Amino acid sequence: MDVLEKNILLIAKPFGLTSFAVTNRVKKILNAKKAGHIGTLDPMATGLMIIALNSATRFIPYIDTNEKRYVVQIQFGIETDTDDITGSIINRKDSVVTIEEIKRVLDQFIGIIEQIPPDYSAKKFKGKPFYKYARDGETIKKKPCKVEIHKISIISFYRNKLVLDITCSKGTYMRSIARDMGRTLGTFATLSAITRLSIGRFCISDATTFGRIKSGNFNKGFLAADRAIDLPVFFVKEADRFKNGLDITVDKVVVRDEKGVFIGIGRYKDGKVHPEKVLNEDI
Repeated sequence: MDVLEKNILLIAKPFGLTSFAVTNRVKKILNAKKAGHIGTLDPMATGLMIIALNSATRFIPYIDTNEKRYVVQIQFGIETDTDDITGSIINRKDSVVTIEEIKRVLDQFIGIIEQIPPDYSAKKFKGKPFYKYARDGETIKKKPCKVEIHKISIISFYRNKLVLDITCSKGTYMRSIARDMGRTLGTFATLSAITRLSIGRFCISDATTFGRIKSGNFNKGFLAADRAIDLPVFFVKEADRFKNGLDITVDKVVVRDEKGVFIGIGRYKDGKVHPEKVLNEDI
């Protein structure tokens, strides 16, 4: 089977490359006609990226990316113009934060919170990314965005560097968390390292690497597009009509649970599936 029949790719992004560069490299290695990535990572970030190839690019909006998980390192005592370690230092404070102080403020960053995006981010104002305003020396008043932090766990704290495991909604800036945590503690802070562990139900452990792909090892990281989409599955008899853009009639459907286990037969009408025959193991 042609590897591009499995046209969703989970890949581990290396340090130093932009998400665009990773996507282009994959496209070139696999000789794909089109490629698009889901969820941008900064060059300093590592971890999971999802790349859609060829016709699968049109299904990007249907892939669940609502929840993401990161491991981040926060360095206290400095603040940069980019809110990460790659930027220029704009504020400094020679103070030592304690683990007790961190634990006391951690709950303030859990739940639905508001955060100001970094100056150097791809978020747009009047159609222009924030980072372009920043590079031009223009200051714009940014509105806070609501995001949700589901969970934060402390992994380690040593020599004013804090390592956290964070599960959050999409659109959450780890750089903003680092900056705001420093200010909440009466000092400064910046993001010094970041790895994305998961996007939706996909994990970094499922991902392949450039090395594997170049060596012709396609046994890991490649998925068919339908495996990446969390929507009900219909098996239809009139496939040609559907491919030609014509409506088809769907009446009875096989219903499976989220694990793929058969649970019954349903009747589909007006956007709803009514249970007609349900598999009950107790009977």
